[in-house]
Amino acid sequence: MPRGVYIAVEGVDGAGKTTQARRLVRHLRKNGYRAVYTYEPSKNPVGRIIRKMLEKTLHSSEEVMTLLFAADRLHHHQQFVAEALKNGFVVVSDRSVVSSLAYQTAATGRRRWVREVNRYALKPDVVVYIDLRPEAALERLVGKRYRYERVSFLQKVSEEYGRILRTGWRVVWVDGEQPVEDVFKSIVAGVEKYLKRLMK
Repeated sequence: MPRGVYIAVEGVDGAGKTTQARRLVRHLRKNGYRAVYTYEPSKNPVGRIIRKMLEKTLHSSEEVMTLLFAADRLHHHQQFVAEALKNGFVVVSDRSVVSSLAYQTAATGRRRWVREVNRYALKPDVVVYIDLRPEAALERLVGKRYRYERVSFLQKVSEEYGRILRTGWRVVWVDGEQPVEDVFKSIVAGVEKYLKRLMK
């Protein structure tokens, strides 16, 4: 059985990743692919701790956050993602190691260290990047309390995403300022192009 394909949907908080990742899975299933949805942080114990930190109900340093993200990701991949890929599924993940490389580098300023901590993380076969201005993203997050809810910080994250994804990744670049339906159409067009090559 041929190996499946690992697709990560990325972007700053508020870009619409979860909505689009779930829609993509439904679309792929309707079109004959065996597809599954997953997300980071995971629902595992370490992932639950991370969510408390993101929601600011539990406090910790950015270095600890970096290590927890890496541990949660590796555990989740070993327990779920690797097996799904081995069985030929298209795995669509709401965030991946790319998020850590962008967010934790912006938060710690320690690019080389963040990369080293994540050296064993599985690299997505395809990254869907929903590009959205930080100001627009924060408008969508009104009323929510997240750890990284600052325009200046999200601008750094966006810059890190741009730097990372221009260095040897298969990327579907999507304008997140478009209407939701147009964003989805752009994602589908880009993903299907890659899937035809990767699942031969």
